[in-house]
Amino acid sequence: MHERFAIAAGTIVPMNEPPIENGVVVIADGKIEGITGREQLPRDLPLQEYPDGILMPALVNAHTHLVLTAFRGLADDADFFSWLTDHIVPLEIDRREDECRKSARLGIRKSYRHGITAIAENHYTFWGRDAMVELGMKGVMFYEIFGLSTLDQSQSVERDRIVIEKLVSESTDRNRAGVSPHAPYTVTPTMGEMAREISGKLDLPLSTHMAEPYDENQFFMKGEGRFADPRHAARWPKPDGERTSLKYFDELGLIGPKTLLVHGVHLTYADLDIIAKRGCTLVTCPTSNAKTGVGIARVSEWVKKGIPVCIGTDSPSSGETFDLFEEMRRMVLFQRGLTGETGNLPAESVIRMVTTNPAKALRMEDLVGDLRSGSCADLLLVQPELEGVKKYRDVYNTLLWDVTSENILATWADGREVYRR
Repeated sequence: MHERFAIAAGTIVPMNEPPIENGVVVIADGKIEGITGREQLPRDLPLQEYPDGILMPALVNAHTHLVLTAFRGLADDADFFSWLTDHIVPLEIDRREDECRKSARLGIRKSYRHGITAIAENHYTFWGRDAMVELGMKGVMFYEIFGLSTLDQSQSVERDRIVIEKLVSESTDRNRAGVSPHAPYTVTPTMGEMAREISGKLDLPLSTHMAEPYDENQFFMKGEGRFADPRHAARWPKPDGERTSLKYFDELGLIGPKTLLVHGVHLTYADLDIIAKRGCTLVTCPTSNAKTGVGIARVSEWVKKGIPVCIGTDSPSSGETFDLFEEMRRMVLFQRGLTGETGNLPAESVIRMVTTNPAKALRMEDLVGDLRSGSCADLLLVQPELEGVKKYRDVYNTLLWDVTSENILATWADGREVYRR
């Protein structure tokens, strides 16, 4: 690959300015030099031409677990609680290191295949992060912390603090560190306070699974449901009938502008008011939530509250694939079926949920998310199948409704071709 080259497409979608017809993106040393017209190009500059293609920023996956990629089909018919406690937890306790490292590498290759070049990885090992560095995937490694392993929380706090500081010391501009207090039902007040403290001290983003299963709020509000084992419940605040899982984390100071709240299926209207006030970002994983039977997140309500929204795939062990085009479509269709409203999620805003929004939430908007001069040359080329279809749609609706994974022609990361159909 030449150090300086150009890609021409029938339509370029920069996301930071209106779409450009018959434009050219010039790439130099892995960065975007600019977007121009054919007539301004030097004749000797290597040029790839795709007159029927759409060139856009590569996608950003706001939530996944690379380590679980190879465990797709592990428990296809299990509900959330059984999937988590009977299958995922035993698998992770078993700690099959070689298998999990291979699984993480597979996840990155599949991500590139689906046009993704930046991710929010979540795990309590460095296996996913190591694969990201090895294969050139950008993103944030959110180190997961739990409060269930020992009654002596001080031991766990000190261990996790050391691990997080190590992760930060090894971070780079492209591979950054974050903290993931796993979920309200697995993070005790002591562990949550540590997460808040170290996030503030080292200026790290936070990501957490929030209000995913129905039993979560039942536990925090009433002390009932499948998380209400007395040995478990003794470590958490006594239910008062009003404290939701979101309010519990808010009391710990974990809800703020640096926080990604993932799933949010059972958030209350009062929860949404808190989220909007605190400036958090919400991340929806439609396929995972539907497959594990936890429900459909009310994304339309999030948008009405002015809350930034991103879309994630979760891991293939629950979300099936890394196909963000399919996730976008399902999210919109689920919302229409849930609300009966058809015009409250414009296509452009949905495309932003997999480009500019997650780039900003991960604080990587200087590198990815749009096509601006000086940003990384992370590009996605698609060619929709439009034969027999009149052009009623603008380019954003075309991307939302016409593009499948089979329409992805190529993905570039830092100007390097990482996938070609």
